[in-house]
Amino acid sequence: TPHVATPVVPSSAVASTSTAADASASDSVCVSSAKRRVSMYNKITPVVVEKKMISMEDDRFDEILSFVHCSECLSRKVEVTYYKHHLETVVAMSCTECKAVLVKKPRGISRQLNVLTGRMVYAEMVAGGGYNSFLRRNALCNLPGITHETFSRYTSMITRVSIQSCNRILAETRAIVRKEYAKQDTLSDARGVVDIDVTYDGTWHTRGHHSNFGIGVAIDALTKLVVDYQVLCKYCFLCVNMKSRLNKKKITVETYEKFKENHERKCNKNYSGSSGKMEVEAALIIWQRSLKQKLRYKTIVSDGDSATYKGITELNDGAGPYQGLQVTKEECINHYAKRLKNRLTSLVKLHYTEKQLRTGKNRKEYHVKRKAMLTDFMIDKLAQYFQKNLRDSRGTDVETMRNGILASFFHCSSTDDNPEHHLCPPGSASWCFYQKALADNLPPPSHSTMKVKFQLQPDDFNKVHEIYKDLTRDDMMERCIQGRTQNPNESLHQRIWAYCNKALYRNKWQVDFSVSHAIAEYNVGYERSCLDIQLGYGRSSLNQKRLKDMDRYMQRLQTPRSKKRKTVVDTSYEAGGH
Repeated sequence: TPHVATPVVPSSAVASTSTAADASASDSVCVSSAKRRVSMYNKITPVVVEKKMISMEDDRFDEILSFVHCSECLSRKVEVTYYKHHLETVVAMSCTECKAVLVKKPRGISRQLNVLTGRMVYAEMVAGGGYNSFLRRNALCNLPGITHETFSRYTSMITRVSIQSCNRILAETRAIVRKEYAKQDTLSDARGVVDIDVTYDGTWHTRGHHSNFGIGVAIDALTKLVVDYQVLCKYCFLCVNMKSRLNKKKITVETYEKFKENHERKCNKNYSGSSGKMEVEAALIIWQRSLKQKLRYKTIVSDGDSATYKGITELNDGAGPYQGLQVTKEECINHYAKRLKNRLTSLVKLHYTEKQLRTGKNRKEYHVKRKAMLTDFMIDKLAQYFQKNLRDSRGTDVETMRNGILASFFHCSSTDDNPEHHLCPPGSASWCFYQKALADNLPPPSHSTMKVKFQLQPDDFNKVHEIYKDLTRDDMMERCIQGRTQNPNESLHQRIWAYCNKALYRNKWQVDFSVSHAIAEYNVGYERSCLDIQLGYGRSSLNQKRLKDMDRYMQRLQTPRSKKRKTVVDTSYEAGGH
């Protein structure tokens, strides 16, 4: 099937740049985090070029060519030659009478990268597919396939362009971060190095401890923009293949040594060690090269894993990555609230007795998991209250945060005989029904009306109380006082693995493309991160409209679940309402 590209004169479009919106001014307006991120960059209007790709049957194309005549001798004896190149068919025309060449064959067509094939491969990479998926899609569309070597040429070129584009965006991002911290009266040293706070987290291609790929990403806590990343790989297919051939004596030692010498700079393997330590190794690389980017990551917000923070502080023989500056650690309040749930669950599982049933089987009866005790529902509720107090007490002081957490514990464990509401907020506007009744000079209702409550034996109660006191220590509360989370990192991880399916085998170039493309989309949006213009393919008005719609959807303001408008139910339509 021939594909004839008919270029249309592009409409006049001038690339216009506008000054980025001030992030501090946008804080007062209720906007989404994605819209705030994208607004920090200069807007660029791409030039839209319209090109039509025409597909038709051979007999229909021959019928159209029957009306073509030679421009020299006006003869209709025109010979058409088809040159197949990847997914396209190039047409050359010549006159059989005067031997005039009407349409020349493009030079070096066999060495060129085809536009249509490049678009199809780029679309397959964005969809998260590989070579077999590419052939399957082409077969369903009645399009020819390409060899695996040709597919690798396109993927290598697109991945290289994606990494270069991501590096340019990250360089611009760091300049924006330094500018935003300057607005916060953060001074830089004589070299122009600025101290910033980052949230750091690692992610792996597969679950467990056998992943070949690990990724570490540092995101600025103020602007929520990615400032640096590192991809680690501990597997190279060519190295393993050549080593296997050497063991089977299919190649000589000299051939293997020559291969290692030539392959060393192109080897995909850049890490040797366990998969679990990839997060630590990526953090060390990011922190060590931060000074070259005129940044110092003085605060790390992590998920409670002390291995990463310990590895950073032990750099340079225990002096840390920066001379004269100690890196501090803060806790992600979402992950820190899970500690309460895990420790209460472990406490429940440790105290049980085995009871033999009539069938002869033994059943575990947990002491503190009976009715009105620490059930799974009760543990989930206590963890939710713990997290809510951490979030509501951000920016206050350690004592206020601790009292809010302990107030929820004593409130849920109170009884009519022993009411413990001394830490609950007083006043008629209090969430505590007991304090509210006292403020209104009314008798407090019975504690049996509480939906969330538990009663434990004194020994079990003291054990739960010890867990609360351990989690509300001064040093731990100081790490949570800013109320920061790793939500930006989790959002970016979802974008990365949307381009690289965790359930399938993936190689190094697929992971590199997924990470670089996802980071570019996360920072600047879909319209600017799309590689069609940088690859030289041009952008159509249809694709431009689609990218704008995707950006608009990404930057929409999502209403929190608790603030969604409740639907008013008309009781006149209920059963028996007439």
